Amino acid sequence: MTLISCAPDNADLLSLVMPYEKLAVGFVSHLLRGDSHFFLLRSDDGQACDAFSLSDGGQIFHCLPDAYGVWRQEALELLKDFFASHRDHAYYNVIGEEKGSDLIKEALVSAAGQKVQHEEHYELLEKKTDSAGLPATLRTMRDEYEKLALVRCNPDMLDSLLPLQIAYEKEEVLWQNESLDPHVTRLSFHHALRNQQIFALAKNGRFVAKGGTNALGKKYVQLGGIYTLPSERKKGYATEILNHISAEMQAQGKKMVLFAKTKNEPALRLYEKCGFCKIGRFEIAYF
Repeated sequence: MTLISCAPDNADLLSLVMPYEKLAVGFVSHLLRGDSHFFLLRSDDGQACDAFSLSDGGQIFHCLPDAYGVWRQEALELLKDFFASHRDHAYYNVIGEEKGSDLIKEALVSAAGQKVQHEEHYELLEKKTDSAGLPATLRTMRDEYEKLALVRCNPDMLDSLLPLQIAYEKEEVLWQNESLDPHVTRLSFHHALRNQQIFALAKNGRFVAKGGTNALGKKYVQLGGIYTLPSERKKGYATEILNHISAEMQAQGKKMVLFAKTKNEPALRLYEKCGFCKIGRFEIAYF
């Protein structure tokens, strides 16, 4: 088995990855943008087996269908050699299907002296059925006191949306002892507003819930950042957001996946209600 560097439009790379797109939408989105370094693992007979990407910022996405297959040990040794020869590179996290993340994590810890600071495990879900939820056009008034508006977000709305994004990151993204940098949040969220499809629900002029895409693949999009302020929960807002996003994506001919923490039962119930079914496990490991 060999490990080679390749261009994002490499035919063998694309033929390997695309059948597994729903398990690796983040990886495919980087392929389509060509904004990372891409690597392919080949068997001795020339068959493309596994692939991963490494960004300048230290993010690793992957598509490793053989992570626990016949070439696992050979792939592990190649990954160890690769990371041992790149020990000076700063690694931030590994993102993807659980078995593949475990394989890369093992190689990084063994060969590059990396220590896992935190890891999160998720259920990976795919939209399988149409839900019987609210229509895409949200009613504008529930009663005389509560006015609701669901809007598609754009970069000009950054300042009004930022408090909601900060609340989301503090509750759902940051791990123990990690502090939030408002400047980094502002930059990353502005980038998302420019490049992703994000929707938010305003109640009486104040944004109380949001959601959208966080990775755009070829046939699939990955949804994420679905969040409602604690004071506004159990009112059906997240369902309205998710149904609206689903209608938008279906109209664009896109299939949908998302991931939710394995212990987040309210979120898993919401996604099941909206037609999502479990298709695998997902993991993010931070170094």
